[in-house]
Amino acid sequence: MSSQNTTATRRPIRIGNASGAIGDGIDQVYRLARDGNVDAITADYLAEFNIAWKAIELTTQPDLGYEPNFLDQLAWQDGAAAKLLRRKRIKVAHDGGALNPKGLAEKVHAYFLSLGIEDMRVAWVSGDDVTALVRGNNFGALKHLDLRGVELDTKKEEVLAANVYTGQAGVVRALEAGADIVICGRCCDASPVMGLAYWWHNWKSTDYDAMAGSLIAGHLIECGAYVTGGNYCGFKEIPNRFSFGYPIAEISANGSVVITMPDNSNGAVTVDTTKAQLLYEIQGSFYLNADVIARIDGAVLEQVGKNRVRLSGIKGSAPPPTSKLAISLFGGWQAELSAYAAGLDTEEKFGMMKDQVRRYINPAEFTTFSTETYGSVPQDPKSQKECTVQLRIFAQAAEKEAITEFKRAILYNGIQGYCGLHLHMDWRTMEPRMYIKYFPTLVPQDGTPLAVHFVGEPGNVLEVPAKRIEDCAEEVPVQPDYEGRHQAVNLATFGETVRRPLGDLVFGRSGDKGGNANVGIWVRDTKAWPWLQSFLTSKRLKELLGDDWSEKYSVERCEFEHLMAVHFVVRGILQDGVSSSSILDGFGKSFGEFIRARHVDIPKVLLEVEQRRRQPQAQL
Repeated sequence: MSSQNTTATRRPIRIGNASGAIGDGIDQVYRLARDGNVDAITADYLAEFNIAWKAIELTTQPDLGYEPNFLDQLAWQDGAAAKLLRRKRIKVAHDGGALNPKGLAEKVHAYFLSLGIEDMRVAWVSGDDVTALVRGNNFGALKHLDLRGVELDTKKEEVLAANVYTGQAGVVRALEAGADIVICGRCCDASPVMGLAYWWHNWKSTDYDAMAGSLIAGHLIECGAYVTGGNYCGFKEIPNRFSFGYPIAEISANGSVVITMPDNSNGAVTVDTTKAQLLYEIQGSFYLNADVIARIDGAVLEQVGKNRVRLSGIKGSAPPPTSKLAISLFGGWQAELSAYAAGLDTEEKFGMMKDQVRRYINPAEFTTFSTETYGSVPQDPKSQKECTVQLRIFAQAAEKEAITEFKRAILYNGIQGYCGLHLHMDWRTMEPRMYIKYFPTLVPQDGTPLAVHFVGEPGNVLEVPAKRIEDCAEEVPVQPDYEGRHQAVNLATFGETVRRPLGDLVFGRSGDKGGNANVGIWVRDTKAWPWLQSFLTSKRLKELLGDDWSEKYSVERCEFEHLMAVHFVVRGILQDGVSSSSILDGFGKSFGEFIRARHVDIPKVLLEVEQRRRQPQAQL
C-alpha cells in the first residue's frame, strides 16, 4: 500500500484487525496482508484477566510480561506474514506489549532481522506503567471506580502492576517519526485504530466528531471475528461458520465508517453482527476514551453492500479530565475442583459433600468458599451423561496453607462420600495458585506523559507530553438513565400472546467491565420496537435475572432508538471482576443468553414476523 496520502487525494484508511484476544487470529496478519488490501493492521490482545496473569508472571520472570501471540502471527507460514508486511509497507499498531512493551518490541525487531529484513522500524510506547507512582502514593487517594467508599490502601495491599489506559498520542508520534510497527502497553482498546486514522488524515486534537467515529470503528473491530459472526446469537443465519474473515474498518476524513472484511471470507458483516459488537461491553450513551468522548445513542447502522455496513450518527466532544487506571493487587491463593453426581438425590448428595468438606476446614481462613451446582437431572434419563450434574467448589484464601487444607479436606472425604461420587481428574486445579484483585480507578490525564522508543536506535526517544487539563471536558459525563423517558405503550394493545423464550423474538450480546455485566437486547422489526421499549424495563430485567438478582446490585438502562435496542449495565453482579471472581462465567459472555432463555409473554403477531425472518430460506 502507498504511504500517507496528500490532502487533495486522501481516501479512507483501511485498517484490519488481526486479533481480539489472547491466542486469537494466528493466521490473520497473513490473511489481512494478503487479501485485505489494507493500509494498516491492529490487534487487541488484552483483557483484565490476562493483565492479571502477566502481573503474576512478572513476579518470577521480569523479562516477560508481554503477549507473545504477535510473534506467532508474524511467523505464520515460515515468516510469510512478516514478509508481506514489509513488501506492502503495511503499518501495524497494537497493545500486545501488555506490561512489557519493550520486551516484545525487541523480540519483533529480532525476528525481522532473522528473516534478513533490516528496514522495518519497530517502536514501543512507554508511560502507561505507573506502578512506582501508585506504590509511592503519588496520585493521592485512589477511589474504586465502581465500589462507593472503597479506597486503595497501599500499606495493606501489595501492588503488582498499575497501568493507565492511555490514548492515541504515542501511536501518532511513532508513525510521524516513521515507525512501521508500534507496540503499546495498556492503551485503550481502540487507541491503535484511532492513532492510525489520526495520522493518516492529519486530524487536529479538536476534530472530535471524526475522532469519535474512529473510536467506535476501533470498538467495532477490536474483538476480531465478533463483528463478522463470532459470539453471535443469530449464528444459524451465518453460512460457513468456521475460519471466519476478520474485520476491516474504512475510516474517512470526516470520521464516517464502513465495516467490511476481505472478499471471499467466511462469516458475514451485517447490521445485526455489527449491532451486536456495538452494544458489547459499553457503559451507556457515552463511550469514554482518553482522546474523545463519543455520544453513541444516536448510532445508525446501514447495510450498503455485501459484507459492508456503514456507521453514522456518532458525535464527539472533548475528552474526559481523567484516565482509567487498572491496578493489579496480590489477592492471595485460590484453587477449585469439580465433583459430579448422577441420578437420584443429587441435591442431597452435594449437601452431604459440602458438609463433609466444611467440617475439615476453618472457614475463617478463607476469603471465598463457593459451592455452585450446574445442570439438573431429567425424568427417566436415557444416558449416564444426561443425568450427571456438576458441583464446582471454589476457594480463595490469604495464606497458601489454607488452600492445602482445602485439598486435604476434599481427598479425605472421597471414600466416605456420597454414592457415585467422582471428581474431575485434573487434580492440579486443587494446587494453590496466586490470583489478582482488580482495582479500577481514575487519575488526572495530565499525570501520564508518554515516550516513544525505537529498537536499535539508542538515544532516539521522543517525548509525548501528557494531555493538558484545559483541553479536556470539565468533568466526566454522567450516563443518562432512560427509564421512564417515553410514554410506555399498553402491552395489551399488541394482542394475543404466547409463552415463549424471550430470545425467540430478540437478539442480545453481553460482556463484562470489571465487576459489572452489560447486555444489549434488540429487535429487528420496527413494529416490535415499541413493545421492547415498554416491556424491557429495569424492573423487568431484575425479574428475568431470577435467583441471580440481588438487591446489592444496581441497574443502569439506556436506549438506542435507531438500533431498536435497550442496553443495561448491572453493577456488581460479576463480583470484583474476572481475575478473582468465583463465578464460572466471570466474563459475562452468557449473561445475555440466560436472559434470552427466560420465558415471557410475547405478542403472537410480533413473534410470527420474527420467526419468518429466521427461516433458512429467508437468509438466501
